[in-house]
Amino acid sequence: MTGKEASSKGQPSKKSTVEMNEDLKEWLSSEEQAMISKTLEEKLKDKKPHGKCSICRVNQAKVVCIKCGESVCRSCYFTMVGLCQNCLSKNTVEKWKNKKTDWEKILDVDWVD
Repeated sequence: MTGKEASSKGQPSKKSTVEMNEDLKEWLSSEEQAMISKTLEEKLKDKKPHGKCSICRVNQAKVVCIKCGESVCRSCYFTMVGLCQNCLSKNTVEKWKNKKTDWEKILDVDWVD
């Protein structure tokens, strides 16, 4: 049964990740994609992390936040979104900070560190 047949019988069709990514690309026009890329490039053009973290002022800065352009340490930076903790809401930071993800449970596999 194809996705169209399933959806015509009241069941949601399942899309592959590739199809979903293609839908996302269509949703974001090529102009918008170019504008986002250009904005990020301009903002971070010559930015390299330097000195101490601009947030905690203790650790050495290792990355640059894609929103504010500040040099921050890995502890004050959320890699998944590319933002420092100052650029995220306090609620989000508190929720994510020091959270230990149980990958064994999520992925249903034995996790080896």
